[in-house]
Amino acid sequence: MSRSRKKTPVSTFCCCKSQKRGKQFCHRKFRRKERMMIKTSNYDRLPSLLIQVTNQWDLGGDGKVFWGHSPDEEWYIKLMRK
Repeated sequence: MSRSRKKTPVSTFCCCKSQKRGKQFCHRKFRRKERMMIKTSNYDRLPSLLIQVTNQWDLGGDGKVFWGHSPDEEWYIKLMRK
């Protein structure tokens, strides 16, 4: 896989490579809240969106950004590696 490259120059804007751990935590929290509301018969308070349970800014990064095409630059070559 030494020759594999990304197809588009997109990456996270902040220090982390992925938001996987934050998303896992968010979904666990959502499912727990759902279970608790069902057990206590509070069907009107069931969360329907993840935003109702967690804040999107608590995840690992600040979203993704498109860096543009600059195939001759060193930073571009490094970014496009998998």
